[in-house]
Amino acid sequence: MVNRTSLLAALIFTLIGSTATTAAARQFNNVVIISIDALHPEALKSAQIPTINKLMQTGAYTLDGRSTEPPKTLIAHTAMFTGLFPVESGKLDNDWMPGEATVKHETIFDDAKGKNFKTGYFFSKEKLGYLVNKAIDVQAWSPDGAVDLAETFIKTDGRHFVFLHISGLDQVGPEYGWLSPEYLEELSFIDDYLTPLVETVIGKQNYLLIVTSDHAGHDKIHGSDHPEDYRLPLLICSDTVVVQPVKDRPFSIVNFREMLAGMINAPGH
Repeated sequence: MVNRTSLLAALIFTLIGSTATTAAARQFNNVVIISIDALHPEALKSAQIPTINKLMQTGAYTLDGRSTEPPKTLIAHTAMFTGLFPVESGKLDNDWMPGEATVKHETIFDDAKGKNFKTGYFFSKEKLGYLVNKAIDVQAWSPDGAVDLAETFIKTDGRHFVFLHISGLDQVGPEYGWLSPEYLEELSFIDDYLTPLVETVIGKQNYLLIVTSDHAGHDKIHGSDHPEDYRLPLLICSDTVVVQPVKDRPFSIVNFREMLAGMINAPGH
């Protein structure tokens, strides 16, 4: 098994390094995490995505991320939020309905509240309501309007911590195939839809912007044990913490919470 602790330490050091001291006495105004459901990292090489491409050019990214076992939406997002493997968190299935028990472990939102952020969670799949807890100030399930809700929230006063989940590729992939022309077109649409939000975040300055995913797929299949299904990208951009290239560095989705905390707690924050 890969030593996730040593990989995580190397990744955090590479991301913030000694350059983080240049951000002394500054704080993040906005921390925004965007999870594009079912995003295959190879799509970032061929789709027409000017906004995401700009973030890749100015930030750091790896296309060698790995999802959970199995690589499914709610299981993967639970690992991302809690920093726990499925067997540790107890979330071993991919289903949830309103009225059922929600996550019992602390999440990235608890970490954010500890840093005095206003927290917002906007998601396009109802089952991701499983991850709602008391550390979230504003939350909404909206299949088509999650991006708009996130942007509206960020435009309010204060410092914001936002997790935004976007669907679409998870529907086009099973119908037309991962990396098909239709799949790439959907990603271009998502990129265009995200542009005003990204511009708002960058315009407010002192930001940390992360784009990632929960899993990928192959042919018209996902959630299987095929190697392509486990793949995901990680893209990090900031004007406050200077990030260094991490291209092709392995990354596990289970590392996400601790990596995020490492960046928010970097020198100067």
